[in-house]
Amino acid sequence: MASSLSGEPLSFWEKADRFAGNLSVLGSVLYSVITGVFRGKTGAKYFSHHVAHAAVRKAVRRLSPRQLQSQNPSTIKGYEAYMKAHNLTPETIALKHGAAGLWIGNKDAKNVVVYYHGGGFALPAVTGHFAFITHLLEDLNKNGHDVAIFFLAYTLSPPVKYPTQLRQSVEALRYILTDTARDPANVVIGGDSAGGNLALAVLLHLTNPHPEIDALILDTGKDLAGAFGFSPWVSFAQDGESIVVNQYKDLISAEGLKIWSSEYLGKGKEGDAWSEPGKAPIEWWAGVRTKQLLILAGRDEILFSAVDEFAKRIQTVLPQTTYVVGYDETHVSAIYNGTLLEGQQARGLRNWLGAHL
Repeated sequence: MASSLSGEPLSFWEKADRFAGNLSVLGSVLYSVITGVFRGKTGAKYFSHHVAHAAVRKAVRRLSPRQLQSQNPSTIKGYEAYMKAHNLTPETIALKHGAAGLWIGNKDAKNVVVYYHGGGFALPAVTGHFAFITHLLEDLNKNGHDVAIFFLAYTLSPPVKYPTQLRQSVEALRYILTDTARDPANVVIGGDSAGGNLALAVLLHLTNPHPEIDALILDTGKDLAGAFGFSPWVSFAQDGESIVVNQYKDLISAEGLKIWSSEYLGKGKEGDAWSEPGKAPIEWWAGVRTKQLLILAGRDEILFSAVDEFAKRIQTVLPQTTYVVGYDETHVSAIYNGTLLEGQQARGLRNWLGAHL
């Protein structure tokens, strides 16, 4: 399997420890199979999700980001494999600063969604990302919408750190607006989890440029058609009630969030308004350059409290904000549980895109 690991290859001891770590993940799976029958309301709603989520939580706690990267295909390799398996033609565009844009659908479509994937800034996109995007695209175009997806393959942490991924995310939007000459009114930016973080940070960058990233200025009156955050990771703090209440329901854990945010920012470094959009002054949101904003969250995910607080706060200054909660849904279940367009959040995103593109 192609590796997404960048930088130095794993050492002998990292490989040996990876083997031991995977054995411990297997043990966690067996334990959750046995005990999952008695999980009650503290575990995931569905037994299969409960077991799978326990495995992911254990893997993230036990294996380092480098070890996880080494045993998963890169975003580009995963994209190419998915497209080939479904008789679709892949097309990769090299972007500035080491990133790449991956076209899904007709690249000459009138409307484009620039999509940023999740994975804690440390893990590549998974097959579920491409399956979900493809189904979403097919549904939209079947119903008369001329839409394509420009999916960003950004560099993972480690080895890079903030603001590398944000810089690459800005370049993806710049490419669509400048190189393909799209009108902002035909462009939406969005993403899931860490990708939702990036989408919101790009939106902030349009009016309050990050000091280390080249500004991207939209013409007066030329706003983006929309922006969305699918369970966006808006805050690295872990003081919300859902961190505790949903810890055995969700596939991500507080320990995983701590590891990923540390790798992203750099050990010991504090976040700012662009690395954690929830920290941005409320007045920054009042003037964002988008006609519509959508925030989605699963009621059974550990990020729920932070996303819920963020969405309600933004609605006070940005009335064109739509907020959708998926009850009994965990973190980005459309992608990581394979529910595709069946869940409340996924339907909310599909309907919102259909209304604004």
